[in-house]
Amino acid sequence: MSTRFRFCFLFASLMLAGMGPACSQVAIPLPSASEPGQPVHGEHTHPHALLRQAHLTRLEERLSTDQETLRRQCRFVSDISTAPPQNKVVLTFDDGPEPDQIEYILEVLDKYSIPATFFFIGDKMAQHPDLVAKVQEKKRHLIGSHSWDHPNFHDIDENAQRSAIMRGLEQMPAGNQARYFRYPYGNSSCFGNDTIHQQGYHITGWHVDTCDWAFDRNGSVDTHEALSCGVLSQYRHDFVGHVVASLRARRGGIVLMHEIHPNTLRQLERLIQEMQADGFTFTSLDDPAMQASMR
Repeated sequence: MSTRFRFCFLFASLMLAGMGPACSQVAIPLPSASEPGQPVHGEHTHPHALLRQAHLTRLEERLSTDQETLRRQCRFVSDISTAPPQNKVVLTFDDGPEPDQIEYILEVLDKYSIPATFFFIGDKMAQHPDLVAKVQEKKRHLIGSHSWDHPNFHDIDENAQRSAIMRGLEQMPAGNQARYFRYPYGNSSCFGNDTIHQQGYHITGWHVDTCDWAFDRNGSVDTHEALSCGVLSQYRHDFVGHVVASLRARRGGIVLMHEIHPNTLRQLERLIQEMQADGFTFTSLDDPAMQASMR
């Protein structure tokens, strides 16, 4: 089976599940995650390259492994198939706290009185306790854990997984009532799931991955990444249009964004305006209506 046919088959399946675009909208093959020249994991690899590699590897694994095996191995619990409460949106931001950037996000959220959940990396929390405090001071926002140092849980052993989880949870601020954990890259494991649940935390994935990392500084995404992210051709130069169209397909849900990618910041206010114009309302991750989407 050709690479393009296999990816078309995957996207057709996702479309039927309400999780992706129709393959007929795209016209180019997606490179394999193992092709020469593709970025690989490494200590000094740029975060964009790591995200891209993890994204491609995820797609390739979902193509080459039957769904029952993936379910039994707990590989991708972050991909939420449960339908969200209709037209309700939860904004979530990963990979902070980032100086300057988080202040801007908070300013925009304040302007529209919108709650959000920030999945912080423990190491960054230790470096920037003042930024953690700023989020807490707003009262309306939640703080979840994004592990200690953002490893790929598919690449590390159980001892390293436990350390990444526990050290991250140790950084949760005193009095924090939110008990949500999000896997780096969305890559989960059965051992990790058990460890997280033993600490009383819920695993939080997403209904809509904005793929904000794939859009360049000019607001465009190249053809390969458009296919891997499910960006329809008419939205290759329209990040906001892509996200709103994805929300329409899912009829709301938990939205994944990142503090560290400029398009999240540059487009955030317009994105909120377009969501509101489309009839979506914003709620918090601890909304009882959202609990069916927790794992």
